[in-house]
Amino acid sequence: MFVRCLIVLLYCLGESVCPGEDHQIDVTEVSADVLIVGGTESGCAAAVQAARMGVKSIVLVNDTSWLGGQFSSEALVAIDENRGPAGYDHTVPFPRNGSFLEIIDLIEQLNNRKYGASRPGNTRVITTCRPADAAEVFQEWLQPYVASGQLKIVDNQFPIAAFRTGDRLNGMMFEPAMVTDNDNGDQVKSKLIVRAAITIDASDWGDAIKLAGADYEFGPDLHDKYGEPLAPIDRSSYPVTDMNPVTYNLVIHETDRYEPIPAPENYNPENYRHHNWPRDPLWLYESRRIIDHYNLPDVTHPDVLLLCFPAIDYPLDVLPAGVAAALEATEQGASAKNIVQLSRTQREIIFRDAKLYSLGFLHYLQTEVHSAMPDQEHSFRRFELTDEFKTSDRLPPKPYIRESLRLRAMYMMRQQDTMGYRGNARRYSQVMYHDALGAWQFEYDFHPTRRVFLDDDNPTGPWKCDFRPGRTWGPPYSGLSTFPLRSLIPAKLDGLLGCQKNLGYSSIVSSALRLHDQSMAIGTAAGATAAFCIRHQMDARAIPVNRERLVALQRSLVEECDESCRHILWPFPDLKPDHAAFVAANLLAVTGSLPLDPRRPELNPDVPATIDWCNEVKQISLAQRNTVGDIDIPLIEGMTRGEFLIKWWKAIESLSMKSFHSRSGKVTSPADSDGDGIDDIEDALPFDPAPNSWSHISVPADRDGVPDSLAGKPVDGVIRFNFAGPGVTDIDGFRKESGRKFETESGFGWRRDISSNHRKREQISGDYRDTFLFTRSHDTWDFAARNTRWRVTVCVGDSGHEQSGQNVTVEGQPLVRNETTAAGEWLERSMIVSVSDGMLTLEIGLAGSTTNTCLNWIEIVPVDEP
Repeated sequence: MFVRCLIVLLYCLGESVCPGEDHQIDVTEVSADVLIVGGTESGCAAAVQAARMGVKSIVLVNDTSWLGGQFSSEALVAIDENRGPAGYDHTVPFPRNGSFLEIIDLIEQLNNRKYGASRPGNTRVITTCRPADAAEVFQEWLQPYVASGQLKIVDNQFPIAAFRTGDRLNGMMFEPAMVTDNDNGDQVKSKLIVRAAITIDASDWGDAIKLAGADYEFGPDLHDKYGEPLAPIDRSSYPVTDMNPVTYNLVIHETDRYEPIPAPENYNPENYRHHNWPRDPLWLYESRRIIDHYNLPDVTHPDVLLLCFPAIDYPLDVLPAGVAAALEATEQGASAKNIVQLSRTQREIIFRDAKLYSLGFLHYLQTEVHSAMPDQEHSFRRFELTDEFKTSDRLPPKPYIRESLRLRAMYMMRQQDTMGYRGNARRYSQVMYHDALGAWQFEYDFHPTRRVFLDDDNPTGPWKCDFRPGRTWGPPYSGLSTFPLRSLIPAKLDGLLGCQKNLGYSSIVSSALRLHDQSMAIGTAAGATAAFCIRHQMDARAIPVNRERLVALQRSLVEECDESCRHILWPFPDLKPDHAAFVAANLLAVTGSLPLDPRRPELNPDVPATIDWCNEVKQISLAQRNTVGDIDIPLIEGMTRGEFLIKWWKAIESLSMKSFHSRSGKVTSPADSDGDGIDDIEDALPFDPAPNSWSHISVPADRDGVPDSLAGKPVDGVIRFNFAGPGVTDIDGFRKESGRKFETESGFGWRRDISSNHRKREQISGDYRDTFLFTRSHDTWDFAARNTRWRVTVCVGDSGHEQSGQNVTVEGQPLVRNETTAAGEWLERSMIVSVSDGMLTLEIGLAGSTTNTCLNWIEIVPVDEP
C-alpha cells in the first residue's frame, strides 16, 4: 500500500535524510518484486520480459516522461543495431530478434500509417523514426502490463539513495528534479521509496550501482589490467576522464522559411571550421534523413533530419575553462573527475555546454555553410528544430550517452574474448560463454574522446575533438559474440542486476556493446533473470554455477516470449526467430550440444541432414547429459537439419544436464573450478581449462603463422624479418622491414619504396602476424647474404581479411602461387635456395597481377653451416 506523511525521518545507508527548514516532505513508499531504475530501452525490455514471466509487481522509475532511451529521449533515431564487417550495407550479421524486433515492427507499422512507408528515411542504417513516435511505441508496448496491474511506471524521478542490509540491496529512494507546490501553496519536496527483492539498474549512468555501493570501474583500462590488444600501455596519455563522448543530438524539420537559429551563447565558428568528420555538407544532409520525401515517392511529409556527427561530439577528458570553473564552484576537484563520479546537478553543467555546442553547429550550417553551398535545395537554413520534445530549447531531454560506469561483476568481458576466431570477424568469437543470455556483434567503436584546444592549448577554446591512438571507430570488429549472465551480476552485492550500458565489461568491449538492439537484448536477459530469481526464490549469482538452473533460465528466454520475435541466445547467421527449429537449435548450441565450427557459423537448417552429422549431434548432446546408451531418432530420407534438431530436442529436453566440473579431472578450489590457475572471477570459461572455446580445433603448423623455430627448439643462425609499417614497435627475434629502398648500410631493402603499402590490423597486439607489406602488382626485395645454401620460409596472409591470388618467388623459383588465405589464417612455405651473387632475392606478386600479396615475415637459416 501507499503510505503518505508530510514530515518523516528517512534512513538510508546508515545516514538520516531530514527535511529542510523551508520545505515539507511528502513521502510515498511502495513494495515490489522487481524495481527497474531507468526508462531506457533496456529498462522497458526488462519490464516486459519480467511481466511475461509472471512477475506480479514491477515498478519502473523513469527520469523523464518518455520511455525508450536512445530511441526517444536521446533522439538517436537513425537506429543502430548489430553490424558485421560488411559495414553499413543494410544487413545484419544475424537476424533481428527478441524485444528489438517487436519494437522495430511496431515502429515500422506506425511509420507506414503516418508517413506512407515503413522505412521513410534515407540513412546509412535500416530503420528510422521520429523520437516522439518511438516514445509512443514504447508506451503502447508496456501498456498491457500497466493495465494488468503488474507494472507501475513513475515518471520524472531520480534515484538519490539506496537501502541495504549487509550485502543485499533492498530498495531505492527517488525524488523529482523540481520542488513542487501543494494545494495550500506550500513547497513540497516529494520522495518515493521502492522496496524490492531485485533492482535492475537500467539507468544511463549506473546510478543504482553507484548509490548501492557496488564496486564499479570507469575510464580507459590499461593493457596490464585485462591484457586487451587495443588497450593503452600507460596512463600518461589516457586520463581516467577519457571515455566515449556524449552528443546532444538535434532533430530538425523542413520548413518554407530560410531563417537561421540565433547564435547560441559563446558561439565561435572556429569550433566548427576545423572538424574532420565529415567535411562535405551534402554528406551531412544525405546521411541522416529520418524522413526523405525527395527520394521516396510514397512519402509526402517534409524532410526530417538528425544531426548526430563527430563534429558535435562532446569529449569529456578535459573540459573548457568555463565549464571546469562552474564545476569547481560546486566541489573542489570536480572538474578532474570522470563524469560517472559527478552528481546529477554537476552533470547538467556539462550537458548545458554540450547543448550550446550542438546548437552552434546548426547555426554554423545555416550561416557559413549555407553561404558556401552551390544550391539552396540542400540548405540547412530551411530547417528548424522540431518542437516534438516539448522542451524550452527544443532539444532532447537527454544527450546521447555512449559509455557509463562499468559494474565490477562476477566476470568482466574482455576484448580478446569477443574477437573473432583467429582474427576473423565473420566467425564466432574466441569465447562463447557457458552462461550466454544473448548475442551481439559490432566494431570496437570509440568516437573522438580527446578535446584539442586550437589556440596553444588555451582551455577557453575554440577546440575540436580528436581520437586517441587505439580508441577509434572500427575496424576491428568483434566476432559473432554472446554476453554472459555473470556480467550482469555484481561481484559481491545481491539483489542488483546491471543493464543498459553498465555491464561487467572493459571499456573497449563497452564501445561495441551499446547499440539499440544490444541494449534491448541485455534488458530482456536482465528481466528474465529477475523473474527467474523471484520464481525460484534464489540469488542470481547461484545460477551461472548451477547447470540445471542455468539451462532453465536460458529456456525461459526462448520459450517465454512472443513466438514471432523470439530472443536469440546463439548468433546463427541463418536462423530466424520464426523458424520451426529456432528453440531446439538455440538451446542445443548454448548447452554445448552441437558440432559447431567457428569458421563456418551457419547452421544450414534447411539442408538435408546426413547420417554422420546426426550421429555427431547425438554423441555430443548425450555427453553433456546424465544418460547411458543411445536414443534412437530414425533419419527419414529428405529430413533437414532443422527437422532433425526438433525431433532430437524433444527426445532429450527432459534429460538432466551433467553438473559443471573440471574437464581436467583435477581436484580444484572453489575459486578456480577448472584448475587452470585462473580464478573464476577472471576466467572467461570457469568450467573449462582450455584458453578459448575452440582449442579443440587443430590448425596445421604451416597455417598458424608462427615460425617453427619459435614454436619449438631454437635454431642457430636464424635471421627473421617482420614486414610492417614504420610506426610499428620492434618485436623480439625479428628485424623490422618497413618497405624502404635497399640501403648498403643495412644490407636489405626493396627495388622501389613501398613503405606506404603496409597494414596493421589491430587483431593480434604486438604480433608479427598482424602486420604486413603488400603489393598489388610486383615488387622485389634483396638481402645481402653469404654465398651458401639457405632455407627460406615466408609467411603470407592477413589477420583481418581474406586475401586471394598471392604469389612469392625466391631466387627465381616459385614458392607461393595464386594462394588464398582466409581472414585470420596464414600460409607458410619453405624452400632451400643457393645464393651465388651475395644477394638473396625475394619477389612478391607477379608482373601484370592485380591481387594483393601480403607478406608478414621471412625466416632465413643457413643450411650448410652450424
